[in-house]
Amino acid sequence: MNACVQIHGDEVIGYPGQNLTDSELFVLVKTAEGFPTPVIAQELHIDDVGMRLVERNILSKLGAKNKAHMITRGFTLGVLVPQALCLMLCVISVLEVDTDFTRQRSQRRSRTLSEHSRTVRTSVASAGGPPSRHLAHA
Repeated sequence: MNACVQIHGDEVIGYPGQNLTDSELFVLVKTAEGFPTPVIAQELHIDDVGMRLVERNILSKLGAKNKAHMITRGFTLGVLVPQALCLMLCVISVLEVDTDFTRQRSQRRSRTLSEHSRTVRTSVASAGGPPSRHLAHA
């Protein structure tokens, strides 16, 4: 059965993924936090043979060669995330949203690349004579 809950450690959060079971994800999180194998086995109530089997399954599912590589693969594949990073991302997202709502928005006029001139009739043309014209810039 695949993991369906997050495992929160003191420094690392384990997210379901890579077909890891709940116990495998728990072992991965505890190993990433530096707990020794016998302590993790005692928390799961399994013996040394069962613990080695769980570790071998994790190595296989993550494509890792040893425990250090297993932890690295966990972070690389997004199964493990540092607590500090999660906290920092939350703070940044809250600050970003706050500044978006409080920022003054100004109306900007669109400008053309070149100025255009147009002829404007300023007075009524006299009878038979040409109209009086002035150039005005828009």
